[in-house]
Amino acid sequence: MKVGSVGVSAVVPVRLRGPHDREDLRACLQALAASEPPLEEIIVVDDGSTPAVGPTSDLLDRRGLRLLRTTPGGPAAARNAGAAVAGGQLIAFVDADVRVPPDAVTRLVSHLLARPDAVAAWATVSARPPVDGLLTRYKNHTHRHFTLRLGAGPGPWSTSHLTTMLAVVRRTALEEVGGFRRALSTVSVEDVELGRDLVDAGGVVLLDPTVQVAHAHRFRPVGTVRNDAHKLRRLVTAELARGAGPSIAPDSPASRRMRAYARGAPLGALAAVATVTGAWPLAVPLGAAFAWAERDLLTYLAREEGPAFAVACLPWMAVERVTAGLAGLAGAWDHLRQQGR
Repeated sequence: MKVGSVGVSAVVPVRLRGPHDREDLRACLQALAASEPPLEEIIVVDDGSTPAVGPTSDLLDRRGLRLLRTTPGGPAAARNAGAAVAGGQLIAFVDADVRVPPDAVTRLVSHLLARPDAVAAWATVSARPPVDGLLTRYKNHTHRHFTLRLGAGPGPWSTSHLTTMLAVVRRTALEEVGGFRRALSTVSVEDVELGRDLVDAGGVVLLDPTVQVAHAHRFRPVGTVRNDAHKLRRLVTAELARGAGPSIAPDSPASRRMRAYARGAPLGALAAVATVTGAWPLAVPLGAAFAWAERDLLTYLAREEGPAFAVACLPWMAVERVTAGLAGLAGAWDHLRQQGR
């Protein structure tokens, strides 16, 4: 893709473990190949896929599509490796489990061309994921709900946040901050941290809420709890280490969300314990208090999918808040241990 004289490369990090991952990558690449105008190149970075399902010629038979195999180092290192060999001045980072509309990259690029001070532009998720399941739908909605609270009006909005389901970043800005943080060697908060690094370096990060990608990740209860706990623990540690700065102002949406988690965790935990033990005189008012504390998200869920769906999500919301509270304490402890070394 060339917009004016600006070339755009796409980088897709993958670590395929099963047939679902392989089919998700196939759908991702098909969608990227349909971009208008066509991308200059699509670089798939194989970060240690299982050999039986790894990227092969039947997935990589499109013009302009390259495969780069790396030593397993996590998504941050894989994205950096792809960016290092990319030819474009703008780099579109795309997660392997999303499907990008044909005009999505072009629309994000147009924001960067219109704003010389803008160093990155990113998209949100669609309200309807291509895979079903209550938890999958709920997690997509919570991501979308959070992003829609980052600004007002049609956008694009200036944010201190960034996710790489789809994000276009200026190469020069990426190099200035040293790329994604390689120390974040697991699926973690490497994209959030990049956004904050870009903002702290003086750049502007834009979110266009009207650009939406379909997120095909299949959320499973145990894996989701583990992943949420890991990400939030790393996020708290990173925030405490970063200290005050433009990217984590006390009134930022991300900071407000963390405070909401802290408030909701004890209510959710007490309501769950009272329900499991059959202490209904306590369970009912505690559950009502938790629902009131989460009324903004519940109202959004009810509007998108109906009141029954919103009510069905309440138990998972309680689990999510308790997980966040415990992960936050663990992250704070990690920070204190690091400070004491």
